[in-house]
Amino acid sequence: MRVEETPCICLKKDPGACDEKPYFMRKDLNEKLESFFLEMVVHACESYDDDELQLSTSIKQCLDHKFGPEWHVIVGETFGSHFEAQPNSYAYIKYKGRCFLMFRCA
Repeated sequence: MRVEETPCICLKKDPGACDEKPYFMRKDLNEKLESFFLEMVVHACESYDDDELQLSTSIKQCLDHKFGPEWHVIVGETFGSHFEAQPNSYAYIKYKGRCFLMFRCA
């Protein structure tokens, strides 16, 4: 699996400015899906911003519905992880101080 590391796409130089827009920390996705993942995170935060369990559950349900089962979602300010994912099915997004790790693993 090739993991692409992407720097913050936010160009503002103010501290915390990138927290206003979601951005990929790392990813292994089809380019056509990148905007879908970013928009999904924003939408979930608009609905469940104060509940990380609901955030992760709503994102997982969305991914399972659109792409089929076997998606795993972790949401939090800090966490460690080690996993293997299927090709083209991994996204690590940062938004509003939270990290969103989404991957598909059979």
